[in-house]
Amino acid sequence: RRGHFGVVKRCRERSTGRFYAAKSVKTRRGRGSRRGLERAEVEREVAILRRLQHPNIMRLHDLFASRAEVVLILEL
Repeated sequence: RRGHFGVVKRCRERSTGRFYAAKSVKTRRGRGSRRGLERAEVEREVAILRRLQHPNIMRLHDLFASRAEVVLILEL
């Protein structure tokens, strides 16, 4: 699925064969940039997902980050 700032794709962990959702979010390079989310917004989402443990909210499994994007690995 494609959203305004990123894409969600299904991925598989090779060692276990389990499937996850990989949410790729583009981050802004600077304050003047209009494309993507500010890095602080993404970090806030990650902090919230790490603290929450509820059966109706998907859990954060892993996180990969670069300058241009952040990839959140979430349970399906």
